[in-house]
Amino acid sequence: MKGRTLDEIIQEELKTSEDRKMYLELAIEEYTETGDEIQLLLAIRQVVQAGIGFTALAKNTGLSRESLYKTLSGNGNPKLKTIQLILSELGYSFTAIRKSA
Repeated sequence: MKGRTLDEIIQEELKTSEDRKMYLELAIEEYTETGDEIQLLLAIRQVVQAGIGFTALAKNTGLSRESLYKTLSGNGNPKLKTIQLILSELGYSFTAIRKSA
């Protein structure tokens, strides 16, 4: 019997839009606490794969699939504008909130 990869398990868990929403929001929350950019980028990648896919994301953002794969690989160094475009396609806006003193 062949074992499943972590990616396969995560993809199974992200079948519905509600599952993807909860997963991405948790990843964003963890990022604000830990600052772990790689984990955030990988979570966004998982949501893209389970949702709209890289082909549609590339078409909708005007970015190449190769660029998107690299950006969300955990090895890329994406610009803020690129992350904003991707999150916008996933139904999110990027907002800065002032910390309380």
